[in-house]
Amino acid sequence: MEFPGGVYHVVVRGNERAAVFRDDEDREKYLGRLAHYREKFGFRLLAFCLMGNHVHLAIRTGEFPLSRVMAGLQSSYTQWFNRRHKRAGHLFQGRYKAFLVQEDRYLLALVRYIHENPVKARLVEKARDYAWSSDRHYRRGDGPEWLDPGDVLAMLGGHRRAAVKAYMELMARGQELDYEDAKSVGQVVKGDEEFALRRFQDSGEIHPRLRGLSESRVVNIVAKALDLSAEDLRGPARHRNLSHGRAIAAHLGKRLGGISLARTARYFHRDESTIVREVGLLEQGLQGDKQARRSLATIVKQLRVSK
Repeated sequence: MEFPGGVYHVVVRGNERAAVFRDDEDREKYLGRLAHYREKFGFRLLAFCLMGNHVHLAIRTGEFPLSRVMAGLQSSYTQWFNRRHKRAGHLFQGRYKAFLVQEDRYLLALVRYIHENPVKARLVEKARDYAWSSDRHYRRGDGPEWLDPGDVLAMLGGHRRAAVKAYMELMARGQELDYEDAKSVGQVVKGDEEFALRRFQDSGEIHPRLRGLSESRVVNIVAKALDLSAEDLRGPARHRNLSHGRAIAAHLGKRLGGISLARTARYFHRDESTIVREVGLLEQGLQGDKQARRSLATIVKQLRVSK
Protein backbone atom coordinates (compact mmCIF):
# COMPACT_ATOMS: atom_id res chain seq x y z
CA MET A 1 0.00 0.00 0.00
CA GLU A 2 1.45 3.30 -1.13
CA PHE A 3 0.80 6.46 0.91
CA PRO A 4 2.75 9.74 0.74
CA GLY A 5 4.25 10.23 4.18
CA GLY A 6 3.76 6.59 5.15
CA VAL A 7 6.38 4.88 7.30
CA TYR A 8 7.58 1.54 5.92
CA HIS A 9 9.73 -1.24 7.27
CA VAL A 10 11.57 -2.51 4.21
CA VAL A 11 13.46 -5.81 4.12
CA VAL A 12 15.56 -6.90 1.15
CA ARG A 13 17.33 -10.26 1.12
CA GLY A 14 20.09 -11.78 -0.95
CA ASN A 15 19.10 -14.26 -3.63
CA GLU A 16 19.27 -17.78 -2.18
CA ARG A 17 20.45 -16.15 1.07
CA ALA A 18 23.74 -15.17 -0.54
CA ALA A 19 25.71 -12.20 0.77
CA VAL A 20 24.81 -8.82 -0.71
CA PHE A 21 27.87 -7.19 0.86
CA ARG A 22 31.31 -8.78 0.60
CA ASP A 23 33.27 -5.98 2.24
CA ASP A 24 33.02 -2.45 3.55
CA GLU A 25 33.36 -0.93 0.09
CA ASP A 26 30.11 -2.66 -0.88
CA ARG A 27 28.41 -1.33 2.23
CA GLU A 28 29.63 2.20 1.60
CA LYS A 29 28.34 2.00 -1.97
CA TYR A 30 24.89 0.86 -0.83
CA LEU A 31 24.66 3.74 1.63
CA GLY A 32 25.81 6.07 -1.12
CA ARG A 33 23.00 4.80 -3.34
CA LEU A 34 20.55 5.34 -0.46
CA ALA A 35 21.74 8.93 -0.12
CA HIS A 36 21.42 9.50 -3.87
CA TYR A 37 17.85 8.22 -4.10
CA ARG A 38 16.84 9.99 -0.89
CA GLU A 39 17.77 13.26 -2.57
CA LYS A 40 16.22 12.27 -5.89
CA PHE A 41 12.87 11.02 -4.56
CA GLY A 42 12.53 13.05 -1.37
CA PHE A 43 11.97 10.25 1.13
CA ARG A 44 13.29 10.30 4.70
CA LEU A 45 15.54 7.53 5.96
CA LEU A 46 14.63 6.98 9.61
CA ALA A 47 16.85 3.99 10.35
CA PHE A 48 18.94 1.32 8.62
CA CYS A 49 20.94 -1.80 9.29
CA LEU A 50 23.13 -3.56 6.73
CA MET A 51 23.53 -7.23 7.57
CA GLY A 52 25.51 -9.78 5.57
CA ASN A 53 22.76 -11.12 3.34
CA HIS A 54 19.92 -8.70 4.00
CA VAL A 55 19.05 -5.09 4.74
CA HIS A 56 16.53 -3.42 7.05
CA LEU A 57 15.33 0.11 6.31
CA ALA A 58 12.78 2.41 7.95
CA ILE A 59 11.58 4.87 5.33
CA ARG A 60 9.06 7.69 5.35
CA THR A 61 7.99 8.20 1.75
CA GLY A 62 7.54 11.56 0.09
CA GLU A 63 5.77 12.35 -3.16
CA PHE A 64 7.18 9.31 -4.97
CA PRO A 65 5.98 5.79 -4.12
CA LEU A 66 8.18 3.34 -2.26
CA SER A 67 8.20 0.96 -5.23
CA ARG A 68 9.95 3.56 -7.39
CA VAL A 69 12.50 4.28 -4.70
CA MET A 70 13.35 0.61 -4.23
CA ALA A 71 13.45 -0.14 -7.95
CA GLY A 72 16.13 2.49 -8.46
CA LEU A 73 18.09 1.60 -5.34
CA GLN A 74 18.18 -2.16 -5.84
CA SER A 75 18.78 -2.04 -9.59
CA SER A 76 21.63 0.47 -9.46
CA TYR A 77 23.38 -1.30 -6.59
CA THR A 78 23.03 -4.69 -8.26
CA GLN A 79 24.58 -3.40 -11.49
CA TRP A 80 27.51 -1.89 -9.59
CA PHE A 81 27.98 -5.02 -7.44
CA ASN A 82 27.96 -7.31 -10.47
CA ARG A 83 30.51 -5.18 -12.31
CA ARG A 84 32.80 -4.96 -9.31
CA HIS A 85 32.67 -8.66 -8.46
CA LYS A 86 32.52 -9.89 -12.08
CA ARG A 87 29.26 -11.75 -11.69
CA ALA A 88 25.89 -11.80 -13.42
CA GLY A 89 22.28 -12.39 -12.47
CA HIS A 90 20.00 -11.44 -9.62
CA LEU A 91 21.58 -10.24 -6.42
CA PHE A 92 18.40 -9.81 -4.36
CA GLN A 93 15.67 -12.34 -3.66
CA GLY A 94 12.73 -11.22 -5.76
CA ARG A 95 10.67 -8.26 -4.63
CA TYR A 96 11.49 -6.52 -1.37
CA LYS A 97 9.14 -6.94 1.58
CA ALA A 98 7.53 -3.85 3.11
CA PHE A 99 5.21 -3.26 6.07
CA LEU A 100 3.29 -0.03 6.47
CA VAL A 101 3.97 0.84 10.10
CA GLN A 102 1.74 2.81 12.43
CA GLU A 103 3.68 5.56 14.12
CA ASP A 104 4.11 6.25 17.83
CA ARG A 105 4.99 3.07 19.73
CA TYR A 106 5.07 0.87 16.63
CA LEU A 107 7.71 3.09 15.05
CA LEU A 108 9.81 3.12 18.22
CA ALA A 109 9.55 -0.67 18.36
CA LEU A 110 10.64 -0.89 14.71
CA VAL A 111 13.72 1.30 15.21
CA ARG A 112 14.76 -0.76 18.21
CA TYR A 113 14.21 -3.98 16.24
CA ILE A 114 16.33 -2.76 13.33
CA HIS A 115 19.19 -1.69 15.59
CA GLU A 116 19.07 -4.93 17.61
CA ASN A 117 19.48 -7.14 14.52
CA PRO A 118 23.29 -7.51 14.81
CA VAL A 119 22.93 -8.42 18.49
CA LYS A 120 20.37 -11.10 17.76
CA ALA A 121 22.63 -12.43 15.00
CA ARG A 122 25.47 -12.54 17.57
CA LEU A 123 27.68 -10.28 15.50
CA VAL A 124 28.17 -7.90 18.43
CA GLU A 125 27.27 -7.83 22.10
CA LYS A 126 25.77 -4.35 22.04
CA ALA A 127 23.91 -2.55 19.25
CA ARG A 128 26.24 0.45 19.63
CA ASP A 129 29.19 -1.76 18.66
CA TYR A 130 27.88 -2.42 15.15
CA ALA A 131 29.32 -0.03 12.54
CA TRP A 132 26.70 -0.54 9.81
CA SER A 133 23.48 0.58 11.43
CA SER A 134 22.07 3.98 12.38
CA ASP A 135 22.22 3.22 16.12
CA ARG A 136 25.45 5.18 16.66
CA HIS A 137 23.91 8.24 15.00
CA TYR A 138 20.91 8.07 17.32
CA ARG A 139 23.22 7.96 20.31
CA ARG A 140 24.90 11.15 19.10
CA GLY A 141 21.57 12.78 18.31
CA ASP A 142 22.42 13.51 14.70
CA GLY A 143 23.77 11.87 11.58
CA PRO A 144 24.89 12.43 8.02
CA GLU A 145 22.71 14.59 5.79
CA TRP A 146 21.05 11.53 4.26
CA LEU A 147 19.82 10.14 7.61
CA ASP A 148 16.83 11.52 9.52
CA PRO A 149 16.98 10.36 13.16
CA GLY A 150 15.32 13.57 14.27
CA ASP A 151 11.88 12.29 13.23
CA VAL A 152 12.08 9.51 15.81
CA LEU A 153 14.07 11.38 18.46
CA ALA A 154 11.39 14.07 18.50
CA MET A 155 8.99 11.40 19.73
CA LEU A 156 11.26 10.73 22.71
CA GLY A 157 11.96 14.24 23.96
CA GLY A 158 11.66 17.91 23.18
CA HIS A 159 15.38 18.56 23.49
CA ARG A 160 18.15 16.58 21.85
CA ARG A 161 19.91 15.62 25.08
CA ALA A 162 16.68 14.34 26.63
CA ALA A 163 15.71 12.52 23.43
CA VAL A 164 19.09 10.79 23.17
CA LYS A 165 18.88 9.73 26.81
CA ALA A 166 15.39 8.34 26.23
CA TYR A 167 16.62 6.49 23.14
CA MET A 168 19.46 4.84 25.05
CA GLU A 169 17.02 3.83 27.77
CA LEU A 170 14.74 2.38 25.11
CA MET A 171 17.61 0.30 23.71
CA ALA A 172 18.67 -0.82 27.18
CA ARG A 173 15.31 -1.85 28.57
CA GLY A 174 13.15 -2.41 25.52
CA GLN A 175 9.50 -1.48 25.71
CA GLU A 176 6.12 -3.03 26.28
CA LEU A 177 5.63 -3.67 22.56
CA ASP A 178 8.08 -5.99 20.80
CA TYR A 179 8.11 -5.39 17.06
CA GLU A 180 8.41 -9.07 16.17
CA ASP A 181 5.34 -9.83 18.28
CA ALA A 182 3.33 -6.84 17.07
CA LYS A 183 0.19 -7.73 15.18
CA SER A 184 0.54 -7.93 11.42
CA VAL A 185 -2.68 -7.20 9.53
CA GLY A 186 -3.00 -8.61 6.04
CA GLN A 187 0.75 -9.26 5.95
CA VAL A 188 1.32 -5.63 4.93
CA VAL A 189 0.49 -3.49 8.00
CA LYS A 190 2.07 -3.36 11.46
CA GLY A 191 -0.33 -1.54 13.72
CA ASP A 192 -3.68 -1.47 15.45
CA GLU A 193 -6.67 -3.01 13.71
CA GLU A 194 -8.40 0.36 13.34
CA PHE A 195 -5.34 1.94 11.72
CA ALA A 196 -4.94 -1.01 9.35
CA LEU A 197 -8.58 -1.02 8.28
CA ARG A 198 -8.47 2.71 7.53
CA ARG A 199 -5.44 2.22 5.35
CA PHE A 200 -6.96 -0.74 3.53
CA GLN A 201 -10.07 1.31 2.81
CA ASP A 202 -8.11 4.37 1.69
CA SER A 203 -6.02 2.37 -0.74
CA GLY A 204 -8.75 0.06 -2.03
CA GLU A 205 -6.74 -2.90 -0.76
CA ILE A 206 -8.41 -6.20 0.02
CA HIS A 207 -9.09 -7.27 3.59
CA PRO A 208 -9.85 -9.74 4.98
CA ARG A 209 -9.06 -12.72 2.76
CA LEU A 210 -11.72 -15.04 1.43
CA ARG A 211 -11.36 -18.63 2.48
CA GLY A 212 -11.69 -21.38 -0.06
CA LEU A 213 -11.32 -19.07 -3.03
CA SER A 214 -10.52 -21.02 -6.21
CA GLU A 215 -8.87 -20.01 -9.46
CA SER A 216 -12.00 -20.80 -11.44
CA ARG A 217 -14.18 -18.62 -9.22
CA VAL A 218 -11.83 -15.66 -9.56
CA VAL A 219 -11.51 -16.08 -13.32
CA ASN A 220 -15.26 -16.41 -13.86
CA ILE A 221 -16.02 -13.22 -11.90
CA VAL A 222 -13.20 -11.27 -13.56
CA ALA A 223 -14.26 -12.44 -17.01
CA LYS A 224 -17.86 -11.36 -16.41
CA ALA A 225 -16.81 -7.97 -15.02
CA LEU A 226 -14.57 -7.28 -18.03
CA ASP A 227 -17.04 -8.64 -20.58
CA LEU A 228 -14.70 -11.48 -21.51
CA SER A 229 -15.09 -15.23 -21.45
CA ALA A 230 -13.32 -17.50 -19.01
CA GLU A 231 -12.48 -19.80 -21.92
CA ASP A 232 -10.66 -17.00 -23.74
CA LEU A 233 -8.72 -16.11 -20.61
CA ARG A 234 -7.51 -19.70 -20.39
CA GLY A 235 -6.91 -19.89 -24.12
CA PRO A 236 -3.77 -19.22 -26.16
CA ALA A 237 -4.69 -15.73 -27.41
CA ARG A 238 -2.42 -12.91 -26.25
CA HIS A 239 -4.58 -9.84 -26.88
CA ARG A 240 -3.97 -6.94 -24.50
CA ASN A 241 -7.43 -7.13 -22.93
CA LEU A 242 -6.94 -10.84 -22.22
CA SER A 243 -3.49 -10.28 -20.71
CA HIS A 244 -4.98 -7.52 -18.57
CA GLY A 245 -7.78 -9.83 -17.44
CA ARG A 246 -5.32 -12.58 -16.51
CA ALA A 247 -3.25 -10.11 -14.53
CA ILE A 248 -6.31 -8.92 -12.60
CA ALA A 249 -7.36 -12.49 -11.84
CA ALA A 250 -3.86 -13.41 -10.67
CA HIS A 251 -3.59 -10.25 -8.57
CA LEU A 252 -6.97 -10.78 -6.91
CA GLY A 253 -6.36 -14.46 -6.36
CA LYS A 254 -3.10 -13.67 -4.61
CA ARG A 255 -4.33 -10.78 -2.49
CA LEU A 256 -7.84 -12.00 -1.72
CA GLY A 257 -7.36 -15.74 -1.45
CA GLY A 258 -3.66 -16.38 -1.04
CA ILE A 259 -3.53 -18.16 -4.40
CA SER A 260 0.06 -18.13 -5.57
CA LEU A 261 0.95 -16.68 -8.95
CA ALA A 262 2.41 -20.07 -9.83
CA ARG A 263 -1.00 -21.72 -9.31
CA THR A 264 -2.77 -19.12 -11.42
CA ALA A 265 -0.13 -19.46 -14.12
CA ARG A 266 -0.79 -23.20 -14.30
CA TYR A 267 -4.52 -22.54 -14.47
CA PHE A 268 -3.97 -20.20 -17.42
CA HIS A 269 -1.44 -22.57 -19.07
CA ARG A 270 1.15 -19.80 -18.89
CA ASP A 271 4.74 -19.53 -17.72
CA GLU A 272 4.94 -18.23 -14.18
CA SER A 273 7.38 -15.52 -15.29
CA THR A 274 4.79 -14.17 -17.72
CA ILE A 275 2.12 -13.90 -15.04
CA VAL A 276 4.58 -12.36 -12.57
CA ARG A 277 5.56 -9.71 -15.11
CA GLU A 278 1.94 -8.88 -16.02
CA VAL A 279 0.88 -8.67 -12.38
CA GLY A 280 3.84 -6.43 -11.63
CA LEU A 281 2.84 -4.04 -14.41
CA LEU A 282 -0.76 -4.07 -13.19
CA GLU A 283 0.23 -3.29 -9.60
CA GLN A 284 2.50 -0.46 -10.70
CA GLY A 285 -0.35 1.04 -12.69
CA LEU A 286 -2.77 0.76 -9.77
CA GLN A 287 -0.56 2.92 -7.56
CA GLY A 288 -1.36 6.11 -9.44
CA ASP A 289 -4.77 5.28 -10.91
CA LYS A 290 -7.70 5.79 -8.53
CA GLN A 291 -10.24 4.85 -11.20
CA ALA A 292 -8.52 1.51 -11.77
CA ARG A 293 -8.53 0.85 -8.01
CA ARG A 294 -12.23 1.65 -7.83
CA SER A 295 -12.92 -0.73 -10.71
CA LEU A 296 -10.93 -3.40 -8.92
CA ALA A 297 -12.90 -2.77 -5.73
CA THR A 298 -16.12 -3.43 -7.66
CA ILE A 299 -14.82 -6.83 -8.75
CA VAL A 300 -13.81 -7.55 -5.16
CA LYS A 301 -17.37 -6.89 -3.97
CA GLN A 302 -18.68 -9.30 -6.63
CA LEU A 303 -16.24 -11.95 -5.44
CA ARG A 304 -17.35 -11.50 -1.84
CA VAL A 305 -21.01 -12.07 -2.60
CA SER A 306 -20.47 -14.88 -5.12
CA LYS A 307 -20.51 -18.55 -4.14
